[in-house]
This record gives sequence, C-alpha cells and structure tokens, in this order.
Amino acid sequence: MNILIIGCQGFIGSYLCNYFVSNSHTVYGIDVFETPANLKYAYLKVSRLSSQWEQILKAESFNICINASGSGNVPYSLTHPLIDFEANTLDVIRILDALKEYQPTCKYVHISSAAVYGNPDKLPIAETALLQPISPYGFHKMMSETICQEYSKLFKVPIVVVRPFSIYGIGLRKQLLWDICNKLSQNDEITMFGTGNETRDFIHISDFVFLIDLIIQHSEFKGETYNAASGKETSIKEIVSIFNNYYSFTKKISFNQQIKEGDPLNWLADISAIKDMGFRTKTRLENAVLDYIEWFKNIYAKG
Repeated sequence: MNILIIGCQGFIGSYLCNYFVSNSHTVYGIDVFETPANLKYAYLKVSRLSSQWEQILKAESFNICINASGSGNVPYSLTHPLIDFEANTLDVIRILDALKEYQPTCKYVHISSAAVYGNPDKLPIAETALLQPISPYGFHKMMSETICQEYSKLFKVPIVVVRPFSIYGIGLRKQLLWDICNKLSQNDEITMFGTGNETRDFIHISDFVFLIDLIIQHSEFKGETYNAASGKETSIKEIVSIFNNYYSFTKKISFNQQIKEGDPLNWLADISAIKDMGFRTKTRLENAVLDYIEWFKNIYAKG
C-alpha cells in the first residue's frame, strides 16, 4: 500500500513510519521541517502557513492517509488557543477537503485524543460517552472529530477516528515520564501536581502503531471511532513507585495536592471494539518505564 503519514517527524508519526516501512509498505511522510530524520521513506516538506495539499494529492495516489500532525500540548493550548485551533482543527478540514476533491477513495485515519472526554461521568469510558473537554486542546480535538463526521456523512470520505489515551515510549519528550525524569535529573526531591491518586490508561507506542494497522485492516471506514488504550487503570502513584524502586528510594517524589488545569482526574478506556479486532497489549508497563528511564539517562548524559 501507499501510505501517507502527516506529521511524520513527531513522536507518533515517526513510529508509524518505521512500522509501515518495516512491513514493506511504501511510505510518504509530510512535515514542516526542512529535512527528515529518517531517509527510509519519501519526505515532503509543507509550509505551516500554506500547506500544498492540492499539489501533493495530485502528484501521487495514496491508499491510506494517517494524520498524526497537530499540537499535543495541553498547557500550551491554554495560553495559545488560537494556534492550537489552527493546528488541531483548521488543518484537518483543509486536508479532508483536499482528499474529497483529489483522492476521494483514500482512507483517512484521524488521530484525535481522549482529551475529548474530559472528566468522564463513569469508568470505563466507552466511545459513546458524553464529550466534555476541559482544555482548548480537548475542545479543538472534539471539533476536528465533528469535521471528520461531516466529511464522512455528507461527502462519503472514508474515515475512522482514533482516540489515544496516554501514549508513552522512548522518544517522547513531554508529559509524565519526561517531566519526572527531567526533574529527578536536577534534584533528589521533587514535587508533582495532584495527589498521586489520579489515574491514566497507558498504551505503549509500539502497541499503538500495531493497533492502527489492525484498524486499517478491519474498519469499514464509515466514520467509526475507536479508543486506543490498554484497558488498564494505573495511578500516578504506581508510576512513581517504579521510579522509587529504580532509584532505591534515594530520591523523593511528593505531591502538592493541587489539580493541574486542563488535566483529567481519572481515565480508563473501554476497549471492547479493538479487542474484537484482535488487539492485545504486548508491552509490560513497568519494563517499558524502566527502559524509558535508561533512555533518558543516556541522552541526558550526552547533553
């Protein structure tokens, strides 16, 4: 298959490129950087202000388009909501409109976010749960999903929407593990937001890209929405305990009891739909967190 991956230089996009290249697909990557970090696929640079979707979609035929682009920073969305809207909502309708005009049979995989759920009324969270985002990022992802449904229902563009929960893995330079590693590299005692009882549903990046492949193989592309998660609820205290064991309790991690703006309290996904496709997580959380710590220490040592 010819697969177009938008946002190929990002954390998710780079793993998707490597996965599909290694599975003998022809991969085309699109991003805003001058040169790609990976030369194993065809790379196309676009301008943030004027993305050339017409020229790109006229030049080559694609079977699949995966949109892994956009801004994934909740705190930044709180201070720069307009920029976040442009990255996570406006760009989506530009891409879909170009696909409608020039490649209407190309299957589009839209990577949204579990942030659309906000603080859910009950757990586990099914794809049919009420959407009640609590950050500009979550609102803009919700808007992008509405646009996807518009182009699916009205213009028959083949679309699926994927809502990742807490993706993690080596190479991710933001969010919980990155923050803890950064702080512990500079101090033996650190303080984190919250109580530690907050929970997340973690999915390793290698499991996530495998899931995307399953969805491509099994979805009808009629506007379906899928949770992307492990289906396991893990508290932040449990993650901290992995760090404590790694450092043999020579470092101290405490909580300030304050809720961080834009962050949900508890997440646990209903993954019945993807389990029906044959999805099972292969990565053990504790082992993957330890691998992440070692990776961080290595890059930190190199400066």
